[in-house]
Amino acid sequence: MDKVSGFLAPIFIAALVYILNALLPGRWITGYITRPGSAEKMKYHINGIFVLMVVILLWFILGHFKIVPYDFLYTYRWYSLAGAFIFGIIFSLTVVLRYPPVRKSFPADLFFGRAENIQTWGGRVDLKMWLYLYGAIML
Repeated sequence: MDKVSGFLAPIFIAALVYILNALLPGRWITGYITRPGSAEKMKYHINGIFVLMVVILLWFILGHFKIVPYDFLYTYRWYSLAGAFIFGIIFSLTVVLRYPPVRKSFPADLFFGRAENIQTWGGRVDLKMWLYLYGAIML
C-alpha cells in the first residue's frame, strides 16, 4: 500500500497545490501577455508564498502526528518518480490534444504547446504558474 501511495503522491500533491493556489488569497497583477483574441492584458493571481507556507505547515503537522513520515517522498522516491512521470505524460497529452494543431508535427506541438495561456477557475489559476509553483514545492 505504501508503494501505491508513493506512486500517487505526486498527483495528490499537485491537486493540493492547485486547490491551495485557487483558494488562498493573493495579489492580482497584470502581465505583459495579451489575452488571445483581444487587446486586454492577462491578469495573474499570485500567492505562491502562501501556498508554500501552507504546504510546509501541512507537511510538518502530518509528520509530527506520525500520519506521514517526514522522509516519505525519499523512501518511496522511485515510485513517486514513476507516478510523476506517468501523471506528466497524461497531463501533457490531455492539454495538447484538447486544442487544434499549430505546427506541422505532433512532437513540436507537444514540446511548444498548442494553447497560449490556459487559465481555470475564472483566472484564479494559470496552469503555467501552477506548474511553476508545483515544481518549486516538490523541490
